[in-house]
Amino acid sequence: MTYSRLFCNASLIRQNLRQHGWIGILYTLVLLFMLPLQLFADGARLENKIEIDSLFGFGTNIYAVLIAFPIIAGLFLSRYLQSKGSSDLMHSLPLRRSHLLSSYTLSGLLLLLPPIWITSVVTMLVRPLEGNMYIYHGAEVWEWCLTLTVLSLFLFAFTLFVGICVGQTVLQSVVTLILLVLPAAILMFIDMHLNRYLYGYPDSIGSRESLKDWAPMLRIADMSYSPFSPTELWVYALLFAAFLTLSFVLYRKRHSEKAGQAMAFTYFNPLFKAGVMLCSMLLALSYFGSIKQETGWIVGSVVAGGGIGYILVEMVLRKSWHILNRKLPLEMAVYSILLGLLLYVPVSGLTGYETRVPASGKVSAVFAGGNYADLMQRPYNAPNTAPAEETDIFSKDPKYIEAVTALHSAIVTAKPGQGDPMWNHGYLSYYRFTLSYKLKSGGTLMRTYQVPSVGFEPELKTVMGHVDYKRVRYRISQMNKNAESIRMSNLDKAFSISDPQEVKEFKDILTREVLNMSYEDQVSDQRSRASIRVLQKTDKDGIQSYFTYDWYPSYHELGAWLEKKGYADKVRITEADVRSAEMFIDMNHSKLPPGRMYDPESRLELARSEKRAIMVKDKTLINGILEHRRNYNRREGEYAVKIVYKNGSSNYISLDQQEMSPALKALLP
Repeated sequence: MTYSRLFCNASLIRQNLRQHGWIGILYTLVLLFMLPLQLFADGARLENKIEIDSLFGFGTNIYAVLIAFPIIAGLFLSRYLQSKGSSDLMHSLPLRRSHLLSSYTLSGLLLLLPPIWITSVVTMLVRPLEGNMYIYHGAEVWEWCLTLTVLSLFLFAFTLFVGICVGQTVLQSVVTLILLVLPAAILMFIDMHLNRYLYGYPDSIGSRESLKDWAPMLRIADMSYSPFSPTELWVYALLFAAFLTLSFVLYRKRHSEKAGQAMAFTYFNPLFKAGVMLCSMLLALSYFGSIKQETGWIVGSVVAGGGIGYILVEMVLRKSWHILNRKLPLEMAVYSILLGLLLYVPVSGLTGYETRVPASGKVSAVFAGGNYADLMQRPYNAPNTAPAEETDIFSKDPKYIEAVTALHSAIVTAKPGQGDPMWNHGYLSYYRFTLSYKLKSGGTLMRTYQVPSVGFEPELKTVMGHVDYKRVRYRISQMNKNAESIRMSNLDKAFSISDPQEVKEFKDILTREVLNMSYEDQVSDQRSRASIRVLQKTDKDGIQSYFTYDWYPSYHELGAWLEKKGYADKVRITEADVRSAEMFIDMNHSKLPPGRMYDPESRLELARSEKRAIMVKDKTLINGILEHRRNYNRREGEYAVKIVYKNGSSNYISLDQQEMSPALKALLP
């Protein structure tokens, strides 16, 4: 009796359980079907028992169930706040508001938590049964139970909090779902905005994948592949306590006559308007900005997006489309200007972001290369810790730091490609560079650029020729880590090296070849003679990683070793593997329709019609073509060859006129 008088009302709880008990019953049945019964259903296909380290892989739609039921419980139990009749009735009872809310909160917990605990107990009880082909332990069941308990508490408390802030059940459900995704959506739109209009802004490195951590709904949807860490569970537990506390605080100040209104607290209206307008602006900017990069088009999309957002939010707040009054144009203009400045200032020159280059003396370590995202990507099933594969992808060499800052300075001075798509530069090749600095002050600075090969040769040569660039670019440390075998392949030819001594010799030579590559070797269009796959030892999960390299003609030491061991001929392509080789002079591209201008087959047909193509039948000449073949470059006036192999495959290659023999040139004078 004292408990009911001081904390909650037992009669009200019983009434809630009778009225909404179907939620708990259905939740229990669904969880039992998705875990214990699923264990037996999946196990029926197995012949032997297998051990698992997580129960989250069962029930692929568990995330939908976990999100739906706590939100449904929160909506139904807060319904009395949104209906005027129910609100007047409940608030006329001789109960304090804290008693009302605590009674409804406890009712929700009684609907949501017992189903999880019952399912966990059943999962433990069926563990030794013969039909259960999965081996798991109490720790896995405890992890599953704790995770669902914490997340259910958070989702229920959050739905309840939203219900106290708004006055309509439909709006409550919509706002709840939107807010569970909104943090990631806002961050993604802002990232797209900065990336599009701020020169040098780095892509969210691995980031768009990590944005889900900021959106509970997306994070829950991913838990089958990435279970929640203890830290994440603590965060959600604290959020549950915070939203529950805020609910009690705000409920004391909520007026009962706000039932049926869009917002229960008028001081939330400006935030609501600004949030909807900002999302509408970013959405319009991301869509229309991708169509045309013109100032008028961009400004118009921002204005239109802001106007539409403002009109929508006004209609929601007033529950009518009759929103015109004298204050509306002025208020909309004020909101639009302030939010427009919020979008413009970060991408303007006022911040100095685009021209900022750290002095080399203030840099402690630096990374430069195009594979930063790959290096920083978390391995499959790895914990949420630092994921870099390289032992240290940053270089502390002062000369390398000076080379990178010099390249950076040249880029921000010239700003290559700003405002022009790459394809407007014809055949000019670009190199993607992410520059990441660790500053001595403890901060970091990162930029990403598309650097053209022409005009930056001195700076690129200094950076790309440095051993630290090649060490990280070609993942040398990973190649030497736990390597088990080597596999080389070319078309349908392949062989493997598994002898430990030969594997070691091969790795050592390949490492030297890669680290000795000149800038010219790295940027040349030389075609690989064969693909090299360095296979690592199988890990505890049965996964075998590998890294791929190429055997280039410039790898003379490696070529000599393969010849000595008798491996070279096992992958080398010769004229015996070629069915036909048709050489042509690649020119007069403007005669082709725009849609076929870059199609090599169309170019060959044009060359045939203009008698600029010929079949090469001499075996010596074909071997010469294979020896000096380069990647097909589509340059005007270059020699190109269509090679059809006996295995049915074909490809187009280009030839350097300086490497062609006189006899080969004479075929097409």
